Amino acid sequence: MSYKCSEEGVIKSHNSVLIYKSGTEEDENHTPDSNLIELSTKILKVKRLEEITTCYNSNHREKMAFFQCMDKDEKMKCFLEESSSEQDSGSGNNEAKEKVCLYPDLKEMASIQGKRTSALTDDCLAPPAPFHHRIVTAKQTAINSFYTVSRTEILGGGRFGQVHKCEEKATGLKLAAKVIKTRGRKDKDEVKNEITVMNHLDHVNLIQLYDAFESKNDIVLIMEYVDGGELFDRIIDDNYNLTELDAILFIKQICEGIQHMHQMYILHLDLKPENILCVNRDTKQIKIIDFGLARRYKPREKLKVNFGTPEFLAPEVVNYDFVSFPTDMWSVGVIAYMLLSGLSPFLGDDDAETLNNILACRWDLEEEEFQNISEEAKEFLSKLLIKEKSWRISASEALKHPWLSDHKLHSRLKTQKKKNYSSNTREFVTK
Repeated sequence: MSYKCSEEGVIKSHNSVLIYKSGTEEDENHTPDSNLIELSTKILKVKRLEEITTCYNSNHREKMAFFQCMDKDEKMKCFLEESSSEQDSGSGNNEAKEKVCLYPDLKEMASIQGKRTSALTDDCLAPPAPFHHRIVTAKQTAINSFYTVSRTEILGGGRFGQVHKCEEKATGLKLAAKVIKTRGRKDKDEVKNEITVMNHLDHVNLIQLYDAFESKNDIVLIMEYVDGGELFDRIIDDNYNLTELDAILFIKQICEGIQHMHQMYILHLDLKPENILCVNRDTKQIKIIDFGLARRYKPREKLKVNFGTPEFLAPEVVNYDFVSFPTDMWSVGVIAYMLLSGLSPFLGDDDAETLNNILACRWDLEEEEFQNISEEAKEFLSKLLIKEKSWRISASEALKHPWLSDHKLHSRLKTQKKKNYSSNTREFVTK
């Protein structure tokens, strides 16, 4: 196909030139549709865009051809600068929408620049760990040679042992030391499984592993340090006004972390508010922790588990049936229910009653705490708290659900008055 060149232009760069030719007049032997504009672009070299001078009015096709010649950094720079200038002039709404349609990858790229394109307050990415992702193996050397572990500053604890604040001697880097008591080979293998799992996980919403040490009676995991406390503490704090918008932000990050885990074929299997840490006291950024019960998922090998916290167990775990990705999503549904209402959906007077409530999938939205909750939130819960695991939505589908993705809904919720939970209506399992 050949065309007569009706217009020519030069796109100038600081140290390079892009020459293009375009035409709408056809050869005698070719009769395309009269509305079709074809571009024939020849790229000599493009590195940095600083100035564009053309002798014609660029249309959408020409813009697309030019953007395809640019590398991602230049696209991002141009997109952000133009969007900013359009907002300043007050006439950029339609043009900004056109850019997203023309260059669909720019919206995703813009979200990586620290602030998501969302109406959510504090909706920014959690900070990455202050070190690059590492592949760790347990060292059989003295931890005191490399780290100063505080015996008095205890950050948390549980069935495994305790987490202490620590500092790397060589760099002064603040970290957390998870000291896990190991009575025998089986205990050591379980901790080494946790190390293997964490070696596969590199995501801002998943706590990162820095180092590990093995001795006769314990294994110590040196991990990324965050000081915002457990999400559980925010839920039960009478002085903390937890809004539906806050719940959206927390659940969105949880789903993003779980999405990464599932993409790596790893199941967490112990999701609960106690295993979700806030990055600091002032923001709503979170990181998922405690991969001690996590398992690699192998589709051909049917996996069953008989562990977890009763309140958050999926029906298939209670029944000792096969588990898979939807098992984690059930727990996400329970956490979402708690964030929205301050109530635990299946908690009974004892573990037996709790497990029976789970098997019966007995939950409702009739409590007064749900009176001012959006219909989108209620529908989101109904997509997760389903007994048949194959019917539950995945982490990727959850992130596309209107409750987490509809910016108009988020803007509407921002205008609503913050909810206040009454302490005498809350029911939680004690840690």
